[in-house]
Amino acid sequence: MHPRNPYRIPPDFKELALKFPEFRKHAKQKLSGKIEIDFKDAAAVRALSTVLLKRDFNLEVELPPDRLVPTLPLRLNYLLWVEDLLQLAKPPTEQLVHGIDIGTGACCIYPILAARMKGWHFTATETDEVNFKCSVDTLERNCLQTHVTVVKVSAESMLHGNIDTTKQYDFTMCNPPFFDSDSFGPKSRSEKRPSPMCPKSGGSTSATEIAVKGGEVKFIETLIKECHELKPCVRLFTTMVGHKSSLVPIKAFLKEAGACSWNETEFCQGRTTRWGLAWTFCDNIVLANPPLSRLKNNVKGPPPLNYSISREQWSSKGEFSVACVLLKSVELLNSLKMEIRKVKEKKDRKAVEFIAKENTWSNQRRRQREEKRIANQGFEQPELKKAKIDAATLEQQNNHKFRLKGLLLVEETDADFISLQLQWIEGGLGRESMNQILQYMKNHLLEK
Repeated sequence: MHPRNPYRIPPDFKELALKFPEFRKHAKQKLSGKIEIDFKDAAAVRALSTVLLKRDFNLEVELPPDRLVPTLPLRLNYLLWVEDLLQLAKPPTEQLVHGIDIGTGACCIYPILAARMKGWHFTATETDEVNFKCSVDTLERNCLQTHVTVVKVSAESMLHGNIDTTKQYDFTMCNPPFFDSDSFGPKSRSEKRPSPMCPKSGGSTSATEIAVKGGEVKFIETLIKECHELKPCVRLFTTMVGHKSSLVPIKAFLKEAGACSWNETEFCQGRTTRWGLAWTFCDNIVLANPPLSRLKNNVKGPPPLNYSISREQWSSKGEFSVACVLLKSVELLNSLKMEIRKVKEKKDRKAVEFIAKENTWSNQRRRQREEKRIANQGFEQPELKKAKIDAATLEQQNNHKFRLKGLLLVEETDADFISLQLQWIEGGLGRESMNQILQYMKNHLLEK
């Protein structure tokens, strides 16, 4: 899952069930006390998506019962990958982002998330009448008409005649029908086997949403042909791919169409894997794989660094709880001039992301000794000494591109122990930076 995806730590179903009655009726408690839902039940998945949109993005959405249910982790993985690609293709001086969503679905999910999170603008197209009306209602309900325009189009064209070609667009997005309409459906001789629900059809009974003649390969081939003719007004073209086997023929079409560069990634969320493909016809854009786009569940980064604190060790610090340990940990990270972002809140498990734009943790002991010596002597530190102390960090401080991102997870392992985990996400010196930060926290966390 993408490192910036807020659902890298799954939502607390118990918390959702207590807060939202519409979700509570789908929640089931196991003998262990854990709350879960049936992900094969389209109504349960629909309720989950609806309450998460409300809680996490302040978006009021009503999803029709017979259309595709948008699962948020996957949609966010796609959006965040597009954001990474824009860093490669879009000059940083240009602030306005305008995308095209081909087949926007029942609630305009990509545009409303991007508008709410990033302030992006979208032109969204839709062929299905039910989806079109629901998307228009969603925009009005959330006051997003100034950012998103939904256009009702025919199924004969994906882009031609559907967008204003006098404008410049940054990218396109597309979640195509994955299946071939000639082979999708019951396979038994009696033809009585019920049609699949989630996740294969996502709860949709609309044939055009989940299947098309020729499958996704034919669909994307047609899309590539239309994209080639619109290359003067669109920088990047992207699509989701449902089957890994489709990637080879699709990339062959891109080469044949004269794409200057393309990029491939995986979207991994739970047990579901999808693929993303991006291409451009602009010879000044090189779509090398962004470092964040290749992270996935089955190829993990370095393992987290662990540090356990016992109740006895914490006895002089007050209450022994996850909240108190996290609070002290965040104070230490703040002392290192780090930006803190809250990720997850549970009674026995809390997490924050931290971002450092300079190296403030190297040679901490030497820094502290010098500061103490200067305070005791009452005179200014010699310039030569300053240079020696700052030598390890001077290069990174002068490098405006320095950036380290990590995740701090604090959880109760049993009644007498609380565990801290530091997980590197990107930047800095990788695991070496995490080791230095953890050592700093070990040295100061239990101070009186």
